[in-house]
Amino acid sequence: MLHIGINGRSIFRRLTGVQNYTREVTRALLALKPADTDFTVFAGREGRSGAEPDLPLATSFLPADSPMRGLAWEQTMLKRMAKKAGVDVLFSPANVAPLFPPVPSVITIHDLAFLLFPQYFSLSFGTYYRTAVPRMAAQASAIITDSESTKGDLIERMRVPADKITVIPLGVSPDFRRRVTKKEMEEVRARHGLPKKYFLSISSLEPRKNLKGILSAWELLPPDVTSEHRLVVVGAGNRIYADPGLTDAMSRQQPGSVLTPGYIPAPDLPAVYRMATALVFPSLYEGFGLPVLEAMTASTPVITSDRSSLPEVAGHAAVLIDPENREELAAAMELVATDSGARNMLVERGKKRAAGFTWKQTATQTLEVLRSVTY
Repeated sequence: MLHIGINGRSIFRRLTGVQNYTREVTRALLALKPADTDFTVFAGREGRSGAEPDLPLATSFLPADSPMRGLAWEQTMLKRMAKKAGVDVLFSPANVAPLFPPVPSVITIHDLAFLLFPQYFSLSFGTYYRTAVPRMAAQASAIITDSESTKGDLIERMRVPADKITVIPLGVSPDFRRRVTKKEMEEVRARHGLPKKYFLSISSLEPRKNLKGILSAWELLPPDVTSEHRLVVVGAGNRIYADPGLTDAMSRQQPGSVLTPGYIPAPDLPAVYRMATALVFPSLYEGFGLPVLEAMTASTPVITSDRSSLPEVAGHAAVLIDPENREELAAAMELVATDSGARNMLVERGKKRAAGFTWKQTATQTLEVLRSVTY
């Protein structure tokens, strides 16, 4: 019987990209129900909250619910828990893993933003990642990445052997495919103060997400577009990598033209996407770019970057633009707002594209990698 341990530190944190991946791939692995495999999900004291009652949890008396406490738990308590449980392999889905793991280790490294954009990270956070992640990658038995783009970065920037890396694309939750009723949309609209028509930006408030680029393009749109639409910027920042110049850029906008509802919980996101004229996602760098798939699945047109992993994810189902060309971005937004034929084509192409990405497929391929390091 194969016993797989999962580093569940990120499951009990606020849901962002990496946390979403950790939760979804964990649930999908368990849903496979392989007859020859047992799972244990390791968590800190916060795992006792009852928030995830269906997970086969092993929790510690120490918490892992903040960046520093989480790192301490991961490098000490997690190793002891995994050894005591007798797992055959330890899977760490959220970029970092225990150094000197007691059993074969598989780590998912989603991106190398900390190496490629060091100026966007706090000194302590960036220094830790730039020091520790290459060591973790060297000590891992196998590495999973979300895209060929990140695999190339790992080979070039961290000298990881190509045969050690497996590219496994992310899936998209079926929640985004479900029918959203008019009543639900109006309730979500009222709950978050959303306008009737809007362009949607959804991401963490990191500089590489290029939110200032969206605001700059917004200023170029003709009055017939901006009078009918608003720009809704959804996301949450934190002291590790929030964009310090974003507040100034926001202050230069016309009053009421840009709305910032902040963090929106996952159950409301299908309606938020569905009501949007388009998702605007001109990121400078992504390891994958899950909002692109979420929007496509929710029948929302997508405007995104022609860089890093985003062309891999979007294919020919989105408007690809140079994220540093505000005229190009503004032209794409105007096209989607004014041309119903282009909008409908993007919706149909997006739904077909997104249908090929499922968490079951992600989990099946992940399980193959986990099994391979124990042979």
